[in-house]
Amino acid sequence: MSSEGSDSEGNTQSTGRADRGGAKTRAWFNVYSQRRCGALGRPGSGPPVDRSDPLHGFELSFLSLSGVDDSVPPGTLCDISQEFSFVEWGVNFRAEKQGKEPGFASLAWLRQLQEEIDRRQHTGKFAPIHFAAHLGGEYCLDVLKGDASLVRTLWEDYGFLRIHLCPTRSHGVNSSQLKKHLSSLKSVIAALPQVEFVLLVSKETRALTFQLMNDCQPNLAFFYDAEEATSGGATKGTSSSLPRRPPPCPHPGIHCGYGGCLTVDNLTEELRRIACAVDTPGRPVWVDLESGLRAQRPGRPDEFDLGKAWACIRTVFDLDLPRPRPTFASR
Repeated sequence: MSSEGSDSEGNTQSTGRADRGGAKTRAWFNVYSQRRCGALGRPGSGPPVDRSDPLHGFELSFLSLSGVDDSVPPGTLCDISQEFSFVEWGVNFRAEKQGKEPGFASLAWLRQLQEEIDRRQHTGKFAPIHFAAHLGGEYCLDVLKGDASLVRTLWEDYGFLRIHLCPTRSHGVNSSQLKKHLSSLKSVIAALPQVEFVLLVSKETRALTFQLMNDCQPNLAFFYDAEEATSGGATKGTSSSLPRRPPPCPHPGIHCGYGGCLTVDNLTEELRRIACAVDTPGRPVWVDLESGLRAQRPGRPDEFDLGKAWACIRTVFDLDLPRPRPTFASR
């Protein structure tokens, strides 16, 4: 069954609107990709990065576009992923918000997505799609306590290869005693070596972060979110008003990512700032956009904007950055 031809929750009006938007976006995508790739025969079409540019030699493992929800047709995600393998889709999971608030896809939408993927896989010409689950609230706390059942389901049934753990107050988790979950969390990470576990690094998670670094597991990753740093009490209103991009953790085996305060307009310059922060040739990182992909329209106060997602994809595509697959989970 096509994922765009039904709606398990009966929201036919919403589905029809999403289908029309998806058809328009896919048409745009087809024209753009054929013009760029067909005319030049190589991934990017922009001018080569100058050797003095911080982006020279910068390696990007993923462009993660997060907050996809029921407003996005599953078929559109599949179409995009087939042409742009560096794109990863981030899906937020929080029990009390799932399918009820923008940015939190419903379980019915996830089933539609899986049906669409299964249908395409049967054609024999379907490359893997990259998905990351961003866990907050009780979902995140359960993993910290050693319960691997949700992660196993997301991996086995839906193909999620990366799990973001967001154990902070802004994500609905009491972060006051995270260290006591060290042993149970490590047991989950060890039990699912096929999955990369990404810990949000902030003041609230600092103690747990250092403990995990002491006995680093190969499928562990860290994520630095400038917006989370600000909400956690970082200084606002600096002279430059630029988001803080700290250097990655010194352990070379830990895959690191950056996000927060990223938009269509500043993506290229922020990639340069991230490249300066990393300052290590051959150490790939990923970037994640979420709030910068939201839009407000009449009758739709908060939705995932495919137009903004496309603009970010084009930015990375045209920069023609090296895009390795360094993570343990995605090999």
